[in-house]
Order: sequence, then C-alpha cells, then structure tokens
Amino acid sequence: MDWALIVSFALLLKSGAPPAKPASQVASAPATSANYQPSPGEDSQAERQLLDLANQARAAAGVPPLSPDDGLAAAASAHNQAMANQQQLSHQFPGEPSLAQRVAQSSNLHLDRAGENVAVAETVDGLQNVLMHSPPHRENLLNPEYNVAGFSVIRLGERLYAVQDFGHQLPTLPPDAATETIAAGFQRLRDQDRLPALSRSDGSQAQAMACAMAKADALNTLPPQSHYVLRYTTMDPGRLPAGAEKVVGNRALRSFSVGSCYARTATYPNGVYWVALLLD
Repeated sequence: MDWALIVSFALLLKSGAPPAKPASQVASAPATSANYQPSPGEDSQAERQLLDLANQARAAAGVPPLSPDDGLAAAASAHNQAMANQQQLSHQFPGEPSLAQRVAQSSNLHLDRAGENVAVAETVDGLQNVLMHSPPHRENLLNPEYNVAGFSVIRLGERLYAVQDFGHQLPTLPPDAATETIAAGFQRLRDQDRLPALSRSDGSQAQAMACAMAKADALNTLPPQSHYVLRYTTMDPGRLPAGAEKVVGNRALRSFSVGSCYARTATYPNGVYWVALLLD
C-alpha cells in the first residue's frame, strides 16, 4: 500500500511582503531551460506523470492547466535533492534559501505569488492520491491563480521524494509600457471623479527617482521639489496603490510626471516595479 507524508506552503509575493534578505543570496544569473540540469536520481517520467495528474484534476475542477517551467523545475529539483539527501521533508533546511529566493535564483519569472507541496510516497498515484485528499495541498494543486509549475521527483530506494513548486506569472512590461500603464491608470482616476485631466510633465526626474529607489532597495530616498510625491512598489503596474484616489483627486493639481523602474532586489527577489509620481 502506498503511504505518504506531505507538507504544503504558500506565500504571497505582494509589495512589501517578503522580508529583506542579504543581496548575496540573490543570484545575478538565473538558470534557463538551456542550462537546467536535473539532480541525480531525478525521475523525469514520474515528474511528467505527476504534472499530467495535476492538470487532469484541474480540468475536472474547471481550472486552467499549469504550464511547465524549467526555472521552477530547477528550484524544485535543488530542494528535492536536499530532502532526499537528508531523507526528511521540509520547505527550508538550515542554510538553504527560501522558496522565493530559490525561484529567483533559478528563473527570470516575475511572480506575485508562489506555493509549494513536498511529499514522499511509494508511487506517483500514491503521491497524487494523498495530496488531493489533504485540503491545503489540494488547494495548491487546484489554485486557479497558479499558471506555471515545476515538479521534481527523486527515487530513493522504494520511495519517491516529490517537490511541487507553483507560481502565478505576471508579464514583465518594457520600461516605457510600464510607465504609460501607470500614467493611464491615474488619469482614469481623474476621469472617474469628473476632474480635469492633468497635463503630463517631463518624467526624467521621476524616472531617476524610481531607479534610485530600486538601487537602494528602499522607498525613503530624498524626493525632488514637488507639491506631492507618491512613491510605492507594485507587482502589477495596472494596479494602483491604496489611497491613490485621495492624492490624485486633489482639485488643485495641474500637472504630473511618472517614472518606474523594474528590478529584482534583496527585498523583492522575484522582481517589483518601483514607482515615483510627482504632482504639482
């Protein structure tokens, strides 16, 4: 009879959520599909079977399928090797990077959320059966927010050690497109309040400020001389920060400029947009 031990984990990589980490823990050259090498003992057939079973369950639940991603697979593989070596289930061993850092080290994905299941069983069907009958693990498997995944299965004797890494991938916009998306969003707020559109000023000062914040990995850089300065981080340029309505709805405003800078930092290893909005 198959048996299994399983542990699930999920995290929201929203702005301000991840704790600061030393910069040395963030890789400068993430792995790609061209250089990803499976760990010793990796069972690629079992991995494909486990992904197929996951997508079959998602289809039955009316949820879109997961797309396989080599970066997530590399992150799962590295952690699975550690589990197999220690013959123990864990999401993070002493001295090992966190899930967010592992994903950042192995891929260029821009994720706003990620999750992980770890398990050990004797067969692939046994893994899937126990995962699907455990509410937190089933929630990860069937989460409609997740659209990419990387699975690792390592055979050690009669046991299969498995790691399932999930993520919600967002597009990474070119700098100009991100800035235009943010500017359009603020103009829409003015329209909703039936306020006159603000004139658009040169954005070089705002752009320099946004990139300075990204370089410093902090929002508290010195602002330029403007009536209002709104600084924030966001995973999605189309989403405006809480309280934006109050600032942009000021009837005394006449012009604005905006700058944005996308960067992967110690605080945001999976990337974030640093935004500066200057209003006069």
